[in-house]
Amino acid sequence: FERDVLYPLAGLDPARAADYAAVQERVARLSYAGNEAARRYLNGEIDADAAARFLTTYALMTPERARQRVRFIDTYRSYVINYNLGQDLVRAYVEARAGDDPDRRWAVFAELLSSPRLPSDLTDR
Repeated sequence: FERDVLYPLAGLDPARAADYAAVQERVARLSYAGNEAARRYLNGEIDADAAARFLTTYALMTPERARQRVRFIDTYRSYVINYNLGQDLVRAYVEARAGDDPDRRWAVFAELLSSPRLPSDLTDR
């Protein structure tokens, strides 16, 4: 669907979908550098300028985007890790319980959304 419908609608070459997906996967991995910058900054190990430099170096952000991210960290504090870490925890939880069956994956995801859970409930102990 993404390649065949959304790419043409966005004016993107569907033949490059695999390349784009590979880049997105690598960019997603870089997002954990943001968690580390937030940890160091919020723990007082580095100041805002050093956090922004860390983000430009390890998360490959522009200086402007890095400063914006530090302001976001100032506002939302440790909550900022929920975006990437939360997504990865949920993905692993669903995959471990549903495998490759799309219907089962949706069912497990719906069950997860409709029941209160702690992050530690999503990991295999």
